[in-house]
This record gives sequence, C-alpha cells and structure tokens, in this order.
Amino acid sequence: MTSTAAASQQTYANARPQKHIGTAYKWAFFFGVVGAHRYYMGKIGTGILYTFTGGLFGIGVLVDIFTLDGQVIDVNEKNSVAPTLR
Repeated sequence: MTSTAAASQQTYANARPQKHIGTAYKWAFFFGVVGAHRYYMGKIGTGILYTFTGGLFGIGVLVDIFTLDGQVIDVNEKNSVAPTLR
C-alpha cells in the first residue's frame, strides 16, 4: 500500500457527515424553538440553551433563519467537507 492510498483512507476514516442547508432549514422550521437545527449542526451547547429558553424566546430562531446558510457552510468547512444546497 502506498503512502497516498494510506493517506486517502485516513482522511475518509476521519470524515464527518456533511450537513445540508435544506435539512437544517427543515429542522429550524419545524422544531427550531427546541433547537433541533442546532443539534443537527453539532452545536450541542446552544441546542440545550434553545431547548430551555424556547429558542431564546423566539428571537434566536428568527436570527437563525437569516443566518443558517452561513452557519451550515461554516460547520462543513470546520469538518472539512464541501457544502451543498440539499
């Protein structure tokens, strides 16, 4: 096995699932008040905060609706995967 093949297998083994913008919007639309979109993106701390405060009394969910695209792109860049619009 060459070092290139081993490196590609290592990258694949450490890859995290890609987050999709459309899926994040669906979670935010139906369950945003309990922070489901935050849990989906791996932001567990703010997900818990949203759960206990009703999405920061609705204001946090409203802000997230306008900033969700960028948040998903940031999470995908952090996890080293390319974002898609699904």
